Amino acid sequence: MKVLVVYNVVDLLDKGQPEDLLAEQETKIVEDAVANSLRSFGHQVVSVPIRHELWEPLREFDPNEWLIFNLCESIRDKTYLEPYVISVYEYLHFRYTGSNRLTLATCLNKGRAKEILKAHNIPTAPFQVIGPPTVRRQLDFPLFVKPVAEDASLGITLDSVVENERELRQQLRFIWDTYRQPALVEQFIEGREFNVTVLGNENPRVLPLSEINFSQIPDPKARIVTFKGKWVEDSDDYKYTQVISPAKVSDSLKEKIVQVAVDAYRAMGVRDYGRVDLRVMNGTPYVLEVNPNADLSPDAGIARAARVAGMSYAMLADEIVRLAAHRYRLKEPRPRIISLRLKARSAGADGVRAIPVSAFKADKKPTPQLERVAA
Repeated sequence: MKVLVVYNVVDLLDKGQPEDLLAEQETKIVEDAVANSLRSFGHQVVSVPIRHELWEPLREFDPNEWLIFNLCESIRDKTYLEPYVISVYEYLHFRYTGSNRLTLATCLNKGRAKEILKAHNIPTAPFQVIGPPTVRRQLDFPLFVKPVAEDASLGITLDSVVENERELRQQLRFIWDTYRQPALVEQFIEGREFNVTVLGNENPRVLPLSEINFSQIPDPKARIVTFKGKWVEDSDDYKYTQVISPAKVSDSLKEKIVQVAVDAYRAMGVRDYGRVDLRVMNGTPYVLEVNPNADLSPDAGIARAARVAGMSYAMLADEIVRLAAHRYRLKEPRPRIISLRLKARSAGADGVRAIPVSAFKADKKPTPQLERVAA
């Protein structure tokens, strides 16, 4: 199949902190990994880097022949324009992987996303959105404070959990001044944290669960994944928030987590693939965030869960293409999770089940080599 790997190139940010650029520049690493993986499965691949212009780089390609593997998370160095990228794809009649512009826009607005989750009776922490200048707190401490419209843990530090009015106002001011947007303030959920990878559309499947290991952090209110914990490998935050995959959970808890994750995935209209982050308190899973078009770095959560399920990174990339092609009813191989009768095998002594490796075997085809197109 002919696949355009479209990704954004970020040189600077118009808001936030200098280190936030680490998260934005990760896209180039993902592009390399995805493009090489798709070539290994016989796809014809052209990588299209995007900086300030999206229309012209795409106009030379026939949308009837090419499917876009969408890795474009911003344009003109502005992350809030991510849904606009999808509008351009659709205006030019391109088919693409991942979620549509409505889902991307809704999930980017964390307050709106939580309203939708509540409307579907999906557990999520009580919250309020607070913008400058007036602070009218309606929730009890401790609270968790973060930007209302950022991803990749931007703006999250050990100061994000606040326990009194002074700390709240200080963190709100940090969000307002640094990220120039309101803050999402929610009840802090003290408990185990899980990442749930979901693949599929009509009948989504959950890959083996992953859990953040907070065992080396004695203070329960410091058990969070900060920006440093996600991106800065030589930081203590990173060292003390390693991931256990597959997670060690009872069958009953796993069933609850899977059900809540799939319900959230469907409620937000996520397509092809995504990740649901949640915390468990008193036996109830609470959704923290729903991540459409989530990070596909080879060492990130989705790829990790896929490996535990017996799926290589190349298979994962190919499966996402197959899922999108099937959704558009293209004449391409059906997704393996649909076309094969999957027999679950144990992924560990904890009772977590995974898709068997036999389900993802495929014959490799010769690899066409195409040059990249400069934006």
